[in-house]
Amino acid sequence: MDQHESSQNSTTNIVRRDNSNHSSPVPTSSSPPLSSTNIRVNSILRVTTMFENTRTGKVVAYDPSSNLVTLHVKGSKPGLTSVAVINLNHCREYVVEQEPKDETLDPLYPVDINKLKKRQTENEIEKKKEATFVNIKASRIGQALFRDIKKTMNQVIRWSNNDILINNTVRISEPYRSENVSIDSTPQSSNSAAAKNSAKADNDTKTHIIKMVEKFWSDSSKIASITNNSSRTKSETTTDTADSISSN
Repeated sequence: MDQHESSQNSTTNIVRRDNSNHSSPVPTSSSPPLSSTNIRVNSILRVTTMFENTRTGKVVAYDPSSNLVTLHVKGSKPGLTSVAVINLNHCREYVVEQEPKDETLDPLYPVDINKLKKRQTENEIEKKKEATFVNIKASRIGQALFRDIKKTMNQVIRWSNNDILINNTVRISEPYRSENVSIDSTPQSSNSAAAKNSAKADNDTKTHIIKMVEKFWSDSSKIASITNNSSRTKSETTTDTADSISSN
């Protein structure tokens, strides 16, 4: 019994999965494979997945053993292309829309090394910044509150020991309640107008942070989840320690 229905004319080759005995649209271990013996480099291929998604592009590589095909497809912007690696075992059909004139690979696209280095530097800076947001010595409540505030104030928030510091002036101390929000004392400016404006800005920030802290604590389900996770971790640690002592 043929597993595939194939039709061919002078310009188009169609290979379609025969799913007559398979009601599920998702390929399974029992689904017949989609053979791909006529795929050649530089041919134009249109692939339809089992979920009716269609991709069309030029074949740049094909591996018969894994049934993986690599296509150059149009990018989201004019003049750009994307590379798609598609598993034909998860496809309903493919159509060879245009046979290649030859199978000589086109030269690789030029790589902007400076752009890559810039992106690498930016990623390193971002990862280092993210690392400063972690404080394993702080309580779970403190860490959760920090993450909440960081969502909207990630440029001005940091840890100061186990205190949360915003704008280098507004401090949240343990146990991280609204009454634990305070303003750090700063050197007085000789300019009274500037000092007044600075004090007002600090007070406005403090008021905003107090509201965020109160909102955080008002979410009882979140607090319960954090507390339960903390208790579970302590319990597991105690059990492990006890087991270790017993084994000794």
